Amino acid sequence: MGIQTEQVKFRKFSRTKFVKKLQRWHTNFSPAHDPDLKTSKLRLEITVLVLTVAAAILLCGQFGSSKDFDAMFRSRFSYFGDDITDGDEFDYIVVGAGAAGSAVAARLALAGKHVLLVEAGGDPNILTKIPRASLALGNSFLDWSYDTLPNEKSCLASKGRRCRFTRGRCLGGSTSINYMMYTRGHREDYDFNISGWTWKDIEPYFLKYEGLQDLNLLPKSSAAYHNTSGVVSIGYFGDSGNPWHKRIIEGMTSLNFPYNPDVNAESQIGVSKVLGFTSGGERVSTAKAYLELEGVQRNLKIAKNTQCTGVIIDENNTARGVTVSRSANETLRLYAKNEVVLSAGTIGSAQLLMLSGVGLKEHLREFGIPVKADLSVGNEMSDHVLPLVNIKVDHDAISASNPLSIGLKGIEALQWLTTRTGPMTSNSLTDVTAFLNSNCYNFTLKRLVNDRPECAIPNLQFIYAYVHKGVANIAHTFSDSFLPIAGEVLEQTISANDESSFIVISPVIMRPKSRGWMRLASSDPLVPPAINPNYLSEESDVKEMVEAIKIIEQMVETPIYKKYNASIHRLKISGCPDVDKNGYWECYVRHMTNSVYHAVGTAAIGRVVDERLRVKGIKNLRVGDASVLPHLPRGNTAAAIIAIGERLADFLLQDQWLSR
Repeated sequence: MGIQTEQVKFRKFSRTKFVKKLQRWHTNFSPAHDPDLKTSKLRLEITVLVLTVAAAILLCGQFGSSKDFDAMFRSRFSYFGDDITDGDEFDYIVVGAGAAGSAVAARLALAGKHVLLVEAGGDPNILTKIPRASLALGNSFLDWSYDTLPNEKSCLASKGRRCRFTRGRCLGGSTSINYMMYTRGHREDYDFNISGWTWKDIEPYFLKYEGLQDLNLLPKSSAAYHNTSGVVSIGYFGDSGNPWHKRIIEGMTSLNFPYNPDVNAESQIGVSKVLGFTSGGERVSTAKAYLELEGVQRNLKIAKNTQCTGVIIDENNTARGVTVSRSANETLRLYAKNEVVLSAGTIGSAQLLMLSGVGLKEHLREFGIPVKADLSVGNEMSDHVLPLVNIKVDHDAISASNPLSIGLKGIEALQWLTTRTGPMTSNSLTDVTAFLNSNCYNFTLKRLVNDRPECAIPNLQFIYAYVHKGVANIAHTFSDSFLPIAGEVLEQTISANDESSFIVISPVIMRPKSRGWMRLASSDPLVPPAINPNYLSEESDVKEMVEAIKIIEQMVETPIYKKYNASIHRLKISGCPDVDKNGYWECYVRHMTNSVYHAVGTAAIGRVVDERLRVKGIKNLRVGDASVLPHLPRGNTAAAIIAIGERLADFLLQDQWLSR
């Protein structure tokens, strides 16, 4: 017994000592700590040696038993899955385990209802837990990677002139692969001119789920706008160690952008370090927040890797259940005693409605689908859109392909694996954001003003990212799908990134005028639908993007940027005017367009569903996800969609009680 006790003490001491050494090595070997040593051969050899020893320790299990090794990860990578058979019946069936679906299913289960949650994808993997890994998750097997139709007005530098359309395909949906930013938007965003839909109606649901961990880090005035006891943990990201965090904020404040410590409180305007869906150094997806709640598993079945293929609607226009596919040769019919809920997202829910006979009658008849309800499903889709603007910085940085850089990243990864601390707990520069109304920016004075009421309502959001020197080349070598651009633009971007690191500034148009649509491409439910985002079809959206870039131009001229020789990478694009000529930026944004993956509106409240999210003309069928939003919130959409899921759960439980 004594020997065993001493062994345990030794292991605990060794782990603590090892982790402290990792942290110390990371600090000492960082180029920012001592630039003169960054090319030292001896230091490089020692770094590689440390990594080799660290890997050997991990692989040999010197942290203790295999059980102890597993405990380092401190959370599950897989969720319970259940067998289902043809003809199974449940109180409720929820389709889609994303931002809203996980919330709806869990709340119903906790209320004692027998619930089936159907998810086309499987479990999120370990990369989804790491905040820094967000960039690697788009266009992965966890992504639907929808193809889109070109409109010849946007995404012109992308492959095939098609815009990338990312949506999460796993438990947690897009909350498992997004950038985790927690912003609610402006209060006016939730006034739909429909009974029961104002900020006062939706605010309680934001507060219901919010489990803010860092209220003490916010001003006292923020307390009224937050809750610390909700089920979804919200907190600040870890420290990335990147000095451009402070420099970006300094550049914005020099243009009279106020520092705003809480964009979810009284005002959105200003530059801020925002809260995120993160806790303990990990991403918090809705799968983690809701499906791991105590008591949920007793009443909830989860059918993973199971694609819903349609809603069963009887001759009385009543939803009775769903059909699902688990393989090419297996189709099951599953039934709901009470209601079916579609939470498959802006694309998935609209596609399922159409396949089930709910949509524009002319379109459904093209595919021989019997019409159950003639509704404008798939119309009026809107999405946040942005141009990518690369700022060349840190010209003397170590290339990402340098063994020393690789070694440092290895240490960061080991630090995250063992302690959930270090730079991997951040999402790089993305937690710095700024909201503004560009109509309130004075280009002559080079400052943001606040001299009229409209200045309090943003029309732009700046989102930042950091691309290390040489990363574009490495990423493209491993996967040509990593970068959405092609041809001459890709070549110039890789070449410039080989010489300098980038700050990528993305000005997001908060309320674009352009509208897109989606339709069925086939009556086969396993064939992806036709999606036309139709970005930049309205000239006003182009104008707002160009105005935003002009602000960026002035920002790059501020003292802090000039001190570090920052400059905008101006691409030479065939068919565009020269970089110093009128019309260049208009042409640039049409080439460098990207989606923020916030599409809404294909089954909007008022057009397709009523104020309680019931599909018009169909009994016992509701939709609860981004598709029901008539327009975009002025901010990242995840927070709003979770609130919709919470509210839908209340609607279901209230209406079921009233129907007794």
